[in-house]
Amino acid sequence: MKLNIRLQILLCNSYVLLLCIAIVLTIPLQFVVFLFKGKKKAVSSLEDRLFKTLFHINDLRRILKKPSDE
Repeated sequence: MKLNIRLQILLCNSYVLLLCIAIVLTIPLQFVVFLFKGKKKAVSSLEDRLFKTLFHINDLRRILKKPSDE
């Protein structure tokens, strides 16, 4: 059980890293689109996914630290 949670945390951490890279790559493109169209939708959806994943990692870490009854 603990190994499964640790692997999920590792997977979520790699997903967060990929989302951060995507945000960094998207910001310059978003600025160009903002100049012409005035929309900010691409970065906000990536940020939502990033924060949801970070909260999920936090929940998994709490489960991992909780003493098990087994």
